[in-house]
Amino acid sequence: PSPNMCPFRSLKFSANLSFLFKDTSFIGRFREAAAARFDAVEFLFPGDGGYEHTAEEVARELGSHQLRQVLLNAPAGDWRLGERGIAGLPSRADEWTRSMETAFKYCEWLGCKQVHVMAGLRQHGACKDTYVERMQWAAGQARAQGVTLLIEPLNQRDFPGYLVSDSSAAMDLLERIGQPDTCKLQLDIYHMQVSEGDLSARIRALLPYTAHVQIANPPGRHEPGEGEVNFTHILSLLEELGYNGHVGLEYKPRHSTAESFAWAKGLLGAA
Repeated sequence: PSPNMCPFRSLKFSANLSFLFKDTSFIGRFREAAAARFDAVEFLFPGDGGYEHTAEEVARELGSHQLRQVLLNAPAGDWRLGERGIAGLPSRADEWTRSMETAFKYCEWLGCKQVHVMAGLRQHGACKDTYVERMQWAAGQARAQGVTLLIEPLNQRDFPGYLVSDSSAAMDLLERIGQPDTCKLQLDIYHMQVSEGDLSARIRALLPYTAHVQIANPPGRHEPGEGEVNFTHILSLLEELGYNGHVGLEYKPRHSTAESFAWAKGLLGAA
């Protein structure tokens, strides 16, 4: 069963194609997601490691398989060389402007309304003042296109030195940017558990500022049911609180992607 068959009828799930169906080509993953009964997808980049496929190619796959693109990352520097965003790097101003132009172009082609803008690593020179200034500028561009910019805290175990290290840092940045209708939180339960814990209380406090939720289970970043977090409780809480965005499945399947969907039946009790 796909997660969209689970009993949490008010929740919507999206397949993250940078993590799921990786036994096939990136373009082939759209077909696999549709076959697994998803109607929404997301990815880090259109390709494994960067913007490797054109907006036209991706739009064709979405249309062919009746899928909706709900999230993408803006270009984030050289991923394979360890860069994790350039929005906070003062020395990369021209490249960052081009990266946002690219992201907005893809959003227009794909009908995507959410862009995660990665800040970069402190050891590469990332600083919060630069990030705030650039996000304020980008918010104006995003508003004109009906796009929401997202900030995601990343845990320091997996992303040492990432500028936005936890939810308090993200909320501080959102307050400084001062564009609450256009800049929102991307709430990844995996990163939050690794960095902070106390999930239920934090979800209750942060959900009003959140546009997108992602899930994976620590410590291995696997599917629900393969780790320390009780996702029956977490998903029930999201439903109770009236969350109406998508829940992105951004996990590394312990075995195959198809086998990983057993959580929808076993953990959640789907028929």
